[in-house]
Amino acid sequence: MLNRSHIHPRPAQGAVLLEVVLALVLFVAAAAVVSSALRSAIDSEERLRLGVHADNLAASVIAELETGLRSPAVLGPTPFEAPFTNWTWQIIPPGGDTPGSPHEIVIRHADPELVRRLAQVILTPSRASSTSEEPLSDETVPAL
Repeated sequence: MLNRSHIHPRPAQGAVLLEVVLALVLFVAAAAVVSSALRSAIDSEERLRLGVHADNLAASVIAELETGLRSPAVLGPTPFEAPFTNWTWQIIPPGGDTPGSPHEIVIRHADPELVRRLAQVILTPSRASSTSEEPLSDETVPAL
């Protein structure tokens, strides 16, 4: 009679190899998903950063136009000074002769390509002074 206590079942070595390959495939798939999500987040952050920078440059151009530091006659596209060498600005005048029509400020970035547009009614110094009232002198202010 055979003594079954002495017979040791031989482990299936092919099954161990299959488990290792399966674990490796799962690890590579998980790494691909995580790296794709990370790349997407980095690209999104870069677009957001460039968009905020473009908005700040547009606000600066509008402020310089309103104070007279930039001329609205320069329609562009005109590059910014260093360190903003990849950026240009352009003014698109209002389409009609209606007073108070907005100018369009276009800010562009070369690489990566980005275009940001901002419509704003621009009060040039000559228009701002013609619409403002004369300040009262001390003689015309009633005493309290």
